[in-house]
Amino acid sequence: MEQKERIALFIDLDNLVGFCLDDGLPIDIKGEIKKLEEHGRISIRRSFGDIVKLPMAFDKKQELRQMLQANLVQHEDIPHYNNYKNTADIRLAIDALSTAYTHPDINYFAVIANDRDFMPLFAKLKEIGKTVIGIGSTSDSVGELYKSACDIFYYHDELGQQKPKIEKRSVSSEQDVINLLLETVEYLESEEKKPLGATIVPEMKARADLDFKNYSYGSFRGFCEMLEGRGIISTVPQGGDVIVSIVDQSGDSDTGAVALRASGLMNDYMEFVKSVFKLRADLPDHEQRLEIYQKADELLAENPDGVSLKELSKDVTAALGLENGEQTAVYKIIYTLYRSECFLAERTEDSYNPQILHSIVSHEDMEKNLIKRLIILFRKHNPEREFNAHKWSEMFVGNTSFSRLIKFVYNYE
Repeated sequence: MEQKERIALFIDLDNLVGFCLDDGLPIDIKGEIKKLEEHGRISIRRSFGDIVKLPMAFDKKQELRQMLQANLVQHEDIPHYNNYKNTADIRLAIDALSTAYTHPDINYFAVIANDRDFMPLFAKLKEIGKTVIGIGSTSDSVGELYKSACDIFYYHDELGQQKPKIEKRSVSSEQDVINLLLETVEYLESEEKKPLGATIVPEMKARADLDFKNYSYGSFRGFCEMLEGRGIISTVPQGGDVIVSIVDQSGDSDTGAVALRASGLMNDYMEFVKSVFKLRADLPDHEQRLEIYQKADELLAENPDGVSLKELSKDVTAALGLENGEQTAVYKIIYTLYRSECFLAERTEDSYNPQILHSIVSHEDMEKNLIKRLIILFRKHNPEREFNAHKWSEMFVGNTSFSRLIKFVYNYE
Protein backbone atom coordinates (compact mmCIF):
# COMPACT_ATOMS: atom_id res chain seq x y z
CA MET A 1 0.00 0.00 0.00
CA GLU A 2 1.38 3.40 -1.01
CA GLN A 3 2.34 5.60 1.93
CA LYS A 4 0.59 8.98 1.85
CA GLU A 5 2.57 12.17 2.42
CA ARG A 6 2.00 13.79 5.80
CA ILE A 7 0.98 17.45 5.93
CA ALA A 8 1.09 20.10 8.68
CA LEU A 9 -1.42 22.94 8.36
CA PHE A 10 -0.91 26.28 10.12
CA ILE A 11 -3.45 29.11 10.06
CA ASP A 12 -2.89 32.77 10.90
CA LEU A 13 -6.50 33.25 11.99
CA ASP A 14 -6.38 37.04 12.31
CA ASN A 15 -5.07 37.18 8.76
CA LEU A 16 -7.60 34.68 7.40
CA VAL A 17 -10.54 36.55 8.92
CA GLY A 18 -9.08 39.89 7.83
CA PHE A 19 -8.75 39.06 4.14
CA CYS A 20 -12.12 37.27 4.10
CA LEU A 21 -13.84 40.37 5.51
CA ASP A 22 -11.95 42.70 3.17
CA ASP A 23 -12.76 40.65 0.07
CA GLY A 24 -16.25 39.50 1.09
CA LEU A 25 -15.23 35.82 1.16
CA PRO A 26 -16.70 33.05 3.36
CA ILE A 27 -14.72 32.36 6.53
CA ASP A 28 -14.40 28.62 6.10
CA ILE A 29 -11.54 26.24 5.30
CA LYS A 30 -13.45 23.22 3.97
CA GLY A 31 -12.09 23.97 0.51
CA GLU A 32 -8.52 24.17 1.81
CA ILE A 33 -8.88 20.88 3.69
CA LYS A 34 -10.26 19.13 0.62
CA LYS A 35 -7.46 20.47 -1.62
CA LEU A 36 -4.69 19.57 0.86
CA GLU A 37 -6.05 16.03 1.20
CA GLU A 38 -5.29 15.59 -2.50
CA HIS A 39 -1.60 15.88 -1.54
CA GLY A 40 -1.71 13.54 1.45
CA ARG A 41 -2.91 13.15 5.04
CA ILE A 42 -3.16 16.24 7.25
CA SER A 43 -1.52 15.14 10.49
CA ILE A 44 -1.33 18.52 12.23
CA ARG A 45 -3.94 21.29 12.08
CA ARG A 46 -3.27 24.40 14.16
CA SER A 47 -4.44 28.01 14.17
CA PHE A 48 -3.24 31.06 16.08
CA GLY A 49 -4.95 34.39 16.74
CA ASP A 50 -7.01 36.54 19.08
CA ILE A 51 -10.66 35.64 18.39
CA VAL A 52 -11.90 37.94 21.16
CA LYS A 53 -10.51 41.05 19.43
CA LEU A 54 -11.79 40.18 15.94
CA PRO A 55 -14.22 42.79 14.45
CA MET A 56 -17.19 40.42 14.50
CA ALA A 57 -20.42 39.98 16.43
CA PHE A 58 -20.28 37.53 19.35
CA ASP A 59 -22.36 34.86 17.60
CA LYS A 60 -20.07 35.07 14.54
CA LYS A 61 -17.05 34.48 16.78
CA GLN A 62 -18.79 31.40 18.15
CA GLU A 63 -19.44 30.21 14.60
CA LEU A 64 -15.75 30.75 13.84
CA ARG A 65 -14.74 28.52 16.74
CA GLN A 66 -17.26 25.91 15.62
CA MET A 67 -15.86 26.05 12.08
CA LEU A 68 -12.35 25.34 13.41
CA GLN A 69 -13.63 22.47 15.56
CA ALA A 70 -15.59 20.99 12.64
CA ASN A 71 -12.36 20.93 10.61
CA LEU A 72 -10.41 19.39 13.53
CA VAL A 73 -8.21 22.46 13.94
CA GLN A 74 -6.50 22.97 17.30
CA HIS A 75 -6.74 26.71 18.00
CA GLU A 76 -4.50 28.68 20.34
CA ASP A 77 -5.79 32.07 21.46
CA ILE A 78 -2.97 34.62 21.38
CA PRO A 79 -4.22 37.79 23.15
CA HIS A 80 -2.97 41.19 21.97
CA TYR A 81 -1.44 42.51 25.18
CA ASN A 82 0.12 45.50 23.43
CA ASN A 83 0.02 47.39 20.14
CA TYR A 84 2.08 44.76 18.34
CA LYS A 85 -0.02 42.48 16.17
CA ASN A 86 2.76 40.00 15.30
CA THR A 87 2.47 37.85 18.44
CA ALA A 88 0.39 35.17 16.69
CA ASP A 89 2.66 35.31 13.61
CA ILE A 90 5.73 34.62 15.76
CA ARG A 91 3.97 31.81 17.61
CA LEU A 92 2.95 30.22 14.29
CA ALA A 93 6.49 30.46 12.87
CA ILE A 94 8.06 28.93 15.99
CA ASP A 95 5.52 26.10 16.03
CA ALA A 96 6.01 25.37 12.32
CA LEU A 97 9.82 25.22 12.64
CA SER A 98 9.58 23.11 15.79
CA THR A 99 7.28 20.71 13.94
CA ALA A 100 9.71 20.54 11.01
CA TYR A 101 12.56 19.40 13.30
CA THR A 102 10.55 17.13 15.65
CA HIS A 103 8.52 15.46 12.87
CA PRO A 104 11.01 14.76 10.06
CA ASP A 105 8.43 12.53 8.36
CA ILE A 106 6.19 15.56 7.63
CA ASN A 107 7.30 16.92 4.28
CA TYR A 108 4.45 19.29 3.37
CA PHE A 109 3.83 22.51 5.31
CA ALA A 110 0.70 24.53 4.45
CA VAL A 111 0.14 28.07 5.71
CA ILE A 112 -3.10 30.04 5.32
CA ALA A 113 -2.19 33.72 5.41
CA ASN A 114 -1.63 36.80 3.26
CA ASP A 115 1.41 38.03 5.14
CA ARG A 116 4.87 38.61 3.65
CA ASP A 117 6.29 38.32 7.17
CA PHE A 118 6.10 34.54 6.66
CA MET A 119 8.50 34.57 3.69
CA PRO A 120 11.60 33.92 5.90
CA LEU A 121 9.74 30.95 7.42
CA PHE A 122 8.99 29.61 3.94
CA ALA A 123 12.66 30.01 2.96
CA LYS A 124 13.84 28.12 6.06
CA LEU A 125 11.36 25.28 5.51
CA LYS A 126 12.48 24.92 1.89
CA GLU A 127 16.13 25.00 3.02
CA ILE A 128 15.60 21.91 5.18
CA GLY A 129 13.84 20.09 2.36
CA LYS A 130 10.18 20.76 3.06
CA THR A 131 7.50 21.57 0.47
CA VAL A 132 5.66 24.81 1.23
CA ILE A 133 1.99 25.22 0.26
CA GLY A 134 0.73 28.80 0.52
CA ILE A 135 -2.95 29.73 0.62
CA GLY A 136 -3.97 33.39 0.26
CA SER A 137 -7.13 35.35 -0.48
CA THR A 138 -7.51 36.23 -4.19
CA SER A 139 -5.28 36.61 -7.23
CA ASP A 140 -5.82 40.38 -7.04
CA SER A 141 -4.58 40.73 -3.46
CA VAL A 142 -1.65 38.29 -3.32
CA GLY A 143 1.69 39.66 -4.53
CA GLU A 144 3.84 37.68 -6.95
CA LEU A 145 6.80 37.81 -4.54
CA TYR A 146 4.80 36.18 -1.74
CA LYS A 147 3.38 33.60 -4.12
CA SER A 148 6.83 32.75 -5.55
CA ALA A 149 8.13 32.06 -2.01
CA CYS A 150 5.89 28.96 -1.96
CA ASP A 151 6.30 25.72 -3.91
CA ILE A 152 2.54 25.45 -4.44
CA PHE A 153 -0.03 28.20 -4.09
CA TYR A 154 -3.84 28.25 -3.92
CA TYR A 155 -6.41 31.05 -3.61
CA HIS A 156 -9.05 30.91 -0.88
CA ASP A 157 -11.75 32.31 -3.18
CA GLU A 158 -11.23 29.43 -5.63
CA LEU A 159 -11.30 26.59 -3.10
CA GLY A 160 -14.62 24.97 -2.36
CA GLN A 161 -16.77 28.05 -2.85
CA GLN A 162 -20.42 27.37 -3.46
CA LYS A 163 -22.77 29.94 -4.88
CA PRO A 164 -26.03 30.52 -3.04
CA LYS A 165 -28.87 28.49 -4.44
CA ILE A 166 -30.85 30.46 -6.97
CA GLU A 167 -34.26 29.10 -7.78
CA LYS A 168 -34.74 28.80 -11.53
CA ARG A 169 -37.53 30.87 -12.96
CA SER A 170 -39.39 30.75 -16.22
CA VAL A 171 -38.87 33.35 -18.93
CA SER A 172 -41.84 33.81 -21.22
CA SER A 173 -41.18 37.12 -22.92
CA GLU A 174 -38.39 39.16 -24.43
CA GLN A 175 -38.63 41.58 -21.49
CA ASP A 176 -38.02 38.67 -19.09
CA VAL A 177 -34.80 37.79 -20.93
CA ILE A 178 -33.66 41.44 -20.92
CA ASN A 179 -34.27 41.71 -17.17
CA LEU A 180 -32.41 38.44 -16.65
CA LEU A 181 -29.38 39.70 -18.59
CA LEU A 182 -29.28 42.99 -16.65
CA GLU A 183 -29.53 41.19 -13.31
CA THR A 184 -26.76 38.78 -14.32
CA VAL A 185 -24.39 41.55 -15.42
CA GLU A 186 -25.09 43.47 -12.20
CA TYR A 187 -24.44 40.33 -10.15
CA LEU A 188 -21.11 39.63 -11.89
CA GLU A 189 -20.02 43.25 -11.42
CA SER A 190 -20.93 43.11 -7.72
CA GLU A 191 -18.72 40.01 -7.41
CA GLU A 192 -15.95 41.92 -9.24
CA LYS A 193 -16.01 39.44 -12.11
CA LYS A 194 -15.65 40.50 -15.73
CA PRO A 195 -19.05 40.23 -17.51
CA LEU A 196 -17.85 38.27 -20.54
CA GLY A 197 -20.34 36.45 -22.69
CA ALA A 198 -18.74 33.13 -21.74
CA THR A 199 -19.47 33.94 -18.09
CA ILE A 200 -22.87 35.59 -18.55
CA VAL A 201 -24.58 32.82 -20.54
CA PRO A 202 -23.98 29.96 -18.02
CA GLU A 203 -25.01 32.29 -15.19
CA MET A 204 -28.25 33.20 -16.99
CA LYS A 205 -29.01 29.53 -17.66
CA ALA A 206 -28.40 28.75 -13.99
CA ARG A 207 -31.13 31.25 -13.14
CA ALA A 208 -33.72 30.36 -15.77
CA ASP A 209 -34.67 27.76 -18.36
CA LEU A 210 -33.36 29.68 -21.32
CA ASP A 211 -32.53 28.89 -24.93
CA PHE A 212 -31.68 31.86 -27.15
CA LYS A 213 -32.62 29.82 -30.23
CA ASN A 214 -36.26 30.11 -29.19
CA TYR A 215 -36.19 33.86 -29.87
CA SER A 216 -35.91 35.92 -33.05
CA TYR A 217 -32.30 36.95 -32.37
CA GLY A 218 -31.26 33.27 -32.33
CA SER A 219 -28.09 33.58 -30.21
CA PHE A 220 -26.58 35.47 -27.29
CA ARG A 221 -24.49 37.57 -29.70
CA GLY A 222 -27.62 38.46 -31.70
CA PHE A 223 -29.43 39.31 -28.47
CA CYS A 224 -26.61 41.67 -27.45
CA GLU A 225 -26.60 43.36 -30.86
CA MET A 226 -30.33 44.01 -30.54
CA LEU A 227 -29.99 45.53 -27.04
CA GLU A 228 -26.98 47.57 -28.09
CA GLY A 229 -29.04 49.00 -30.94
CA ARG A 230 -31.68 50.07 -28.41
CA GLY A 231 -29.07 51.75 -26.20
CA ILE A 232 -29.64 49.38 -23.28
CA ILE A 233 -26.16 47.81 -23.21
CA SER A 234 -22.78 48.36 -24.81
CA THR A 235 -20.26 45.69 -25.79
CA VAL A 236 -16.50 45.68 -26.20
CA PRO A 237 -14.83 42.83 -28.17
CA GLN A 238 -12.28 40.78 -26.23
CA GLY A 239 -10.65 37.87 -28.01
CA GLY A 240 -13.51 35.96 -29.58
CA ASP A 241 -15.93 37.16 -26.91
CA VAL A 242 -17.53 40.43 -25.75
CA ILE A 243 -17.59 42.33 -22.45
CA VAL A 244 -21.11 43.57 -21.69
CA SER A 245 -21.83 46.85 -19.88
CA ILE A 246 -25.19 48.34 -18.95
CA VAL A 247 -25.72 51.82 -20.38
CA ASP A 248 -26.47 54.47 -17.76
CA GLN A 249 -30.05 55.61 -18.40
CA SER A 250 -30.19 58.21 -15.61
CA GLY A 251 -30.40 61.14 -18.02
CA ASP A 252 -32.49 59.37 -20.67
CA SER A 253 -35.97 60.72 -21.30
CA ASP A 254 -37.08 57.35 -22.64
CA THR A 255 -39.37 56.23 -19.82
CA GLY A 256 -39.27 52.65 -21.07
CA ALA A 257 -35.49 52.53 -20.69
CA VAL A 258 -35.65 54.14 -17.26
CA ALA A 259 -38.28 51.65 -16.15
CA LEU A 260 -36.10 48.86 -17.47
CA ARG A 261 -33.14 49.97 -15.34
CA ALA A 262 -35.36 50.25 -12.28
CA SER A 263 -36.52 46.66 -12.73
CA GLY A 264 -34.90 43.52 -11.41
CA LEU A 265 -33.07 43.21 -8.14
CA MET A 266 -33.25 46.82 -6.99
CA ASN A 267 -37.00 46.87 -7.49
CA ASP A 268 -37.28 43.66 -5.44
CA TYR A 269 -35.25 45.22 -2.65
CA MET A 270 -37.40 48.39 -2.69
CA GLU A 271 -40.53 46.28 -2.37
CA PHE A 272 -39.01 44.37 0.55
CA VAL A 273 -38.24 47.62 2.42
CA LYS A 274 -41.76 48.89 1.82
CA SER A 275 -43.28 45.63 3.05
CA VAL A 276 -41.13 45.31 6.19
CA PHE A 277 -41.81 48.96 7.12
CA LYS A 278 -45.46 48.68 5.98
CA LEU A 279 -45.11 51.72 3.72
CA ARG A 280 -47.51 52.77 0.98
CA ALA A 281 -44.82 54.80 -0.80
CA ASP A 282 -41.08 54.31 -1.25
CA LEU A 283 -38.70 54.86 1.65
CA PRO A 284 -37.47 58.50 1.67
CA ASP A 285 -34.23 58.78 -0.29
CA HIS A 286 -30.76 59.39 1.19
CA GLU A 287 -30.94 63.19 1.17
CA GLN A 288 -34.45 63.19 2.66
CA ARG A 289 -33.34 60.82 5.42
CA LEU A 290 -30.43 63.12 6.31
CA GLU A 291 -32.94 65.99 6.53
CA ILE A 292 -35.09 63.86 8.84
CA TYR A 293 -32.12 63.20 11.15
CA GLN A 294 -31.18 66.90 11.15
CA LYS A 295 -34.71 68.10 11.86
CA ALA A 296 -35.19 65.52 14.64
CA ASP A 297 -32.00 66.79 16.31
CA GLU A 298 -33.18 70.39 16.05
CA LEU A 299 -36.58 69.63 17.56
CA LEU A 300 -35.02 67.61 20.39
CA ALA A 301 -32.62 70.49 21.15
CA GLU A 302 -35.66 72.74 21.62
CA ASN A 303 -37.17 70.26 24.12
CA PRO A 304 -34.65 69.33 26.85
CA ASP A 305 -37.19 67.03 28.53
CA GLY A 306 -37.54 65.05 25.32
CA VAL A 307 -40.36 64.32 22.91
CA SER A 308 -42.37 61.13 22.50
CA LEU A 309 -41.39 59.17 19.39
CA LYS A 310 -44.83 59.51 17.80
CA GLU A 311 -44.97 63.24 18.48
CA LEU A 312 -41.43 63.68 17.16
CA SER A 313 -42.35 61.84 13.96
CA LYS A 314 -45.39 64.04 13.51
CA ASP A 315 -43.39 67.24 14.12
CA VAL A 316 -40.57 66.21 11.75
CA THR A 317 -43.09 65.39 9.03
CA ALA A 318 -44.78 68.79 9.41
CA ALA A 319 -41.50 70.76 9.67
CA LEU A 320 -40.17 69.25 6.44
CA GLY A 321 -43.44 69.79 4.59
CA LEU A 322 -43.92 66.08 3.95
CA GLU A 323 -47.27 64.51 3.14
CA ASN A 324 -49.24 63.07 6.05
CA GLY A 325 -48.89 59.64 4.46
CA GLU A 326 -45.11 59.92 4.85
CA GLN A 327 -45.36 60.20 8.63
CA THR A 328 -45.35 56.40 8.81
CA ALA A 329 -41.97 56.30 7.08
CA VAL A 330 -40.58 58.99 9.40
CA TYR A 331 -41.84 57.06 12.44
CA LYS A 332 -40.37 53.76 11.19
CA ILE A 333 -37.00 55.39 10.53
CA ILE A 334 -36.77 57.06 13.95
CA TYR A 335 -38.08 53.94 15.72
CA THR A 336 -35.44 51.81 13.98
CA LEU A 337 -32.73 54.27 15.05
CA TYR A 338 -34.07 54.16 18.62
CA ARG A 339 -33.87 50.34 18.58
CA SER A 340 -30.32 50.64 17.23
CA GLU A 341 -29.38 52.84 20.23
CA CYS A 342 -28.82 56.00 18.20
CA PHE A 343 -30.84 58.03 20.74
CA LEU A 344 -30.79 58.41 24.49
CA ALA A 345 -34.38 57.62 25.44
CA GLU A 346 -36.67 56.72 28.32
CA ARG A 347 -39.11 53.85 28.08
CA THR A 348 -42.81 54.45 28.61
CA GLU A 349 -45.81 52.19 29.11
CA ASP A 350 -46.15 52.13 25.32
CA SER A 351 -43.04 50.28 24.12
CA TYR A 352 -43.57 51.72 20.62
CA ASN A 353 -43.62 55.30 21.88
CA PRO A 354 -40.57 55.98 24.10
CA GLN A 355 -39.56 59.46 25.21
CA ILE A 356 -36.66 60.48 22.94
CA LEU A 357 -34.18 62.80 24.72
CA HIS A 358 -31.36 63.42 22.23
CA SER A 359 -29.20 61.66 19.64
CA ILE A 360 -25.86 60.14 20.64
CA VAL A 361 -24.40 59.34 17.20
CA SER A 362 -23.68 61.31 14.02
CA HIS A 363 -26.14 61.52 11.13
CA GLU A 364 -23.79 59.34 9.07
CA ASP A 365 -23.88 56.65 11.78
CA MET A 366 -27.67 56.94 11.91
CA GLU A 367 -27.76 56.17 8.20
CA LYS A 368 -25.41 53.22 8.63
CA ASN A 369 -27.50 51.82 11.49
CA LEU A 370 -30.71 52.10 9.47
CA ILE A 371 -29.09 50.28 6.57
CA LYS A 372 -27.66 47.59 8.86
CA ARG A 373 -31.06 46.90 10.36
CA LEU A 374 -32.75 46.53 6.98
CA ILE A 375 -30.00 44.25 5.65
CA ILE A 376 -30.25 42.00 8.71
CA LEU A 377 -34.04 41.81 8.27
CA PHE A 378 -33.63 40.95 4.59
CA ARG A 379 -31.19 38.14 5.40
CA LYS A 380 -33.53 36.82 8.10
CA HIS A 381 -36.65 36.80 5.92
CA ASN A 382 -34.99 35.90 2.58
CA PRO A 383 -32.09 33.50 3.27
CA GLU A 384 -32.31 31.91 -0.19
CA ARG A 385 -32.78 35.07 -2.26
CA GLU A 386 -29.94 36.51 -4.27
CA PHE A 387 -28.08 39.33 -2.53
CA ASN A 388 -26.31 42.12 -4.43
CA ALA A 389 -24.51 44.63 -2.20
CA HIS A 390 -24.02 47.12 -5.07
CA LYS A 391 -27.75 47.26 -5.78
CA TRP A 392 -28.58 47.72 -2.09
CA SER A 393 -26.05 50.56 -1.86
CA GLU A 394 -27.43 52.24 -5.00
CA MET A 395 -30.94 51.98 -3.59
CA PHE A 396 -29.95 53.48 -0.24
CA VAL A 397 -27.50 56.23 -1.20
CA GLY A 398 -27.56 56.45 -5.00
CA ASN A 399 -24.09 54.99 -5.52
CA THR A 400 -21.96 51.98 -4.51
CA SER A 401 -20.02 53.69 -1.68
CA PHE A 402 -21.76 51.57 1.00
CA SER A 403 -21.30 48.24 -0.82
CA ARG A 404 -18.50 46.95 1.39
CA LEU A 405 -20.35 47.84 4.61
CA ILE A 406 -23.51 46.18 3.30
CA LYS A 407 -21.69 43.02 2.23
CA PHE A 408 -19.99 42.83 5.65
CA VAL A 409 -23.29 43.24 7.51
CA TYR A 410 -25.02 40.62 5.36
CA ASN A 411 -22.24 38.06 5.86
CA TYR A 412 -21.10 38.62 9.42
CA GLU A 413 -23.57 40.51 11.65
